[in-house]
Amino acid sequence: MPYIGIQPLTGEFIKLDSLTASATATYALTRGSAAFFPASATQIIVSVNGVTQAPIDAYSVSGSSIVFSENLSATDTIDYILALGEV
Repeated sequence: MPYIGIQPLTGEFIKLDSLTASATATYALTRGSAAFFPASATQIIVSVNGVTQAPIDAYSVSGSSIVFSENLSATDTIDYILALGEV
């Protein structure tokens, strides 16, 4: 499809390393075993037990950690964390 001006850029979507839920609310975010620092909670999409979580309401970000509003249990599953590009 032709564009007038500069062609729109597509984002980089990054699946972060898997996390195993335990009886805590804070988890380290990593990409290729290195710390990943999202700009804000709204930059990541999180699925727990098959349900997409609402940024800010269900979780926040502090540096390279995700902090859930409630402790997860060992029976919970963090399906994926998808980062919407790098800042």
